[in-house]
Amino acid sequence: MIETDEQMLLAQQFTQNLRRILLKARKVHPRQDYARMAKPILLEIRQREQEIFEYLSGNLHQPIAT
Repeated sequence: MIETDEQMLLAQQFTQNLRRILLKARKVHPRQDYARMAKPILLEIRQREQEIFEYLSGNLHQPIAT
C-alpha cells in the first residue's frame, strides 16, 4: 500500500521499468513464450497502478489545506 508521495513515485518508476522489459521481450520472444512470461508482469503492473490510483484519489472528501 502506498502511503507517501515518495512511495508513489517509486511505484511509477517500477511500473515504467516493467513496461520497458515487456517492450524488449516482445521483440525477442516468440508470441507464446512472451504471453507466458508477460502474464505475471502484467498482473504486477495492474496491481501497482491500482495502488497508485488509490493513493492519488485518497482523501478526496477532505478539503485541501491552503
